[in-house]
Amino acid sequence: MLLALASCGGGQPPPATTAPTRTPAATATPVTSAGLKSMIHGLVDRNGPPPSGYLGAVTNFVVDAPWSELQPTAGGPLAADNVIDQAIAAADSLNSAAGDGKVEIKIRLMAGVDAPAWAQQLGGGPVTLVNPEDGSTGTVGRFWTTAFGQAYDQLWTELAAAYDNVPVIHEITVARCMTFTDEPFLRDTSDPANVQSLLAAGFSLTADEQCEQQEIQVGSEWHHTRIGVAFNPYQAVQADGSATTDEAFTASMMDYCRSQLGTQCVLENNSIRTPPLSGAYAQMYATMEVLGPPITFQTSTEDKIGNLQSTLEWAATIGADAVELPEQYVDQPVAVLEPAAGELQDNPVS
Repeated sequence: MLLALASCGGGQPPPATTAPTRTPAATATPVTSAGLKSMIHGLVDRNGPPPSGYLGAVTNFVVDAPWSELQPTAGGPLAADNVIDQAIAAADSLNSAAGDGKVEIKIRLMAGVDAPAWAQQLGGGPVTLVNPEDGSTGTVGRFWTTAFGQAYDQLWTELAAAYDNVPVIHEITVARCMTFTDEPFLRDTSDPANVQSLLAAGFSLTADEQCEQQEIQVGSEWHHTRIGVAFNPYQAVQADGSATTDEAFTASMMDYCRSQLGTQCVLENNSIRTPPLSGAYAQMYATMEVLGPPITFQTSTEDKIGNLQSTLEWAATIGADAVELPEQYVDQPVAVLEPAAGELQDNPVS
């Protein structure tokens, strides 16, 4: 169950309690909307700057930023001319050519399998997991431990110092507790070997839930930039080796994110498709709609998305501000995307 925190990334997890509530008390003063850059709005290219012919409809892009590339040496400075620096230069160039500053950047900070080797040694060494999407293997650090959390927090603070005041950067995602994708509520439990590997490495439900809180808390190091959290129905790994879906925990963490960060917290999910997912996902989407903007989605991959136009319309209907497009969106005429772009841009933002 959720426990109050003494500090971000510090201290051993406190002992489990039997308190009935799972909603932690707020410990930070949320950034006011007046101090924030505008919310990314409309359609987003998930892989970098959009092609010039699509700039009218797609005006934002994501830069994937692996921790291993940003900070190759333990506790060291950010790498010069890293992928974020290159993305800023690309956005500035596009905005200069267009004559107005409309192209905005979202940083997708990647830990998990993209954490540097030195970070994966912290807290006891790397853990080998199987990616259920393709059967490949990768190693992750012991993200739930104090040592790993402190290293992640130090990176996060350096990133905030370098990029919080950069005008074209409007959002960064949290990722300390991720494995293969920047979806920190997934534990890849469809492969039982992953559950056993995590438990053998000292993983516990209490420590994992604390990890989720801490990665949100540290978002307050940024004062002008939105903080995105990709939510999924939580895959809870139990001490007996079983795994359950705990959507109620996910809902409590969405509440927690807003209590900590206010409208700086962007509620996200990277799985939308047509028809929309049901069950726990439907409950999660309903909670997002009630909590309201800012909300951002990423579509599923091309083989899962179904109808792109219907998926984008659904996202706009429940109040999304922005949607990251599938990689193959360039196979669609730009005129097909323009109505959805307009609907998303017409949605209210906080």
